[in-house]
Amino acid sequence: NGAAGSYCSGSLPLSVDTRTGRGKRVKSKKRGIAVDVREFRSALPSILHQGGMRLAPVTLTVGDFVLSNIHCVERKSISDLFGSFASGRLFTQAETMSKHYKVPCLLIEFDPNKTFCMQNVNEIGPDLRTDSVCTKMALLIMHFPKLRLLWSRSPYETLKILKELKPNHQEVDIEKAVAVGSNESIDALLLGKGDNDDGGGDGTDGSKQQAVDINEAGKEMLLRLPGITVHNARKVMQSCDNIAELASLFREEMEMLLGPLAGQKLFTFFHQKRDYKIK
Repeated sequence: NGAAGSYCSGSLPLSVDTRTGRGKRVKSKKRGIAVDVREFRSALPSILHQGGMRLAPVTLTVGDFVLSNIHCVERKSISDLFGSFASGRLFTQAETMSKHYKVPCLLIEFDPNKTFCMQNVNEIGPDLRTDSVCTKMALLIMHFPKLRLLWSRSPYETLKILKELKPNHQEVDIEKAVAVGSNESIDALLLGKGDNDDGGGDGTDGSKQQAVDINEAGKEMLLRLPGITVHNARKVMQSCDNIAELASLFREEMEMLLGPLAGQKLFTFFHQKRDYKIK
């Protein structure tokens, strides 16, 4: 009874027991991953879908792909990699991935039509150069030892890599992947997180207490006012103790605080006359 031998490298049985329904073709379960919607500008999501992966297009604050509750992948083409090193964004991305995920991964995807290397061998001299991409890569790994590097020759190679990482791990919690880092991105801007952070442990409790002390309702209301963004909200909170004090500012003070356009928009919102008719 049952299968007796196989062919095609063991993927197909020579015989099956059809009396118990074992001859029915069972569709393999697609493995799901969370994909940042901005990645759909590239061909990779389509290739992943064609390769049998189930994609959940969402807006991710941390990473480009979340494979499981422990795997997060930031994908970079070679041009993106150089640009992220120049702007310092890659260090921030590596830091947030390392903070929230057990296995943060940096996927470096090469152009299949170009040489599989980051730097021409003729450009590598005997001395270390701070502007060298190899030096920057070494410093990145030293700062974030949890970070794993994934090297891919093409999007099709990326498909193989991601599929190999999926087995033996729980399916990704999509809601949790979306929530990771989303609140911190606003709180960090409002609280000025990192401005006075020296990397020590003494300020941790103080930062947490400061976050607790913020009036959540007031913060949400502030962010909904015309002209207020996460970029200028922190400055407003430092200048005004509450929204009533903000509303009492003169036009010139608001424009000085927020800029001409945003200040004028907020001033108009607070002082425009409204006629309410009771029917």
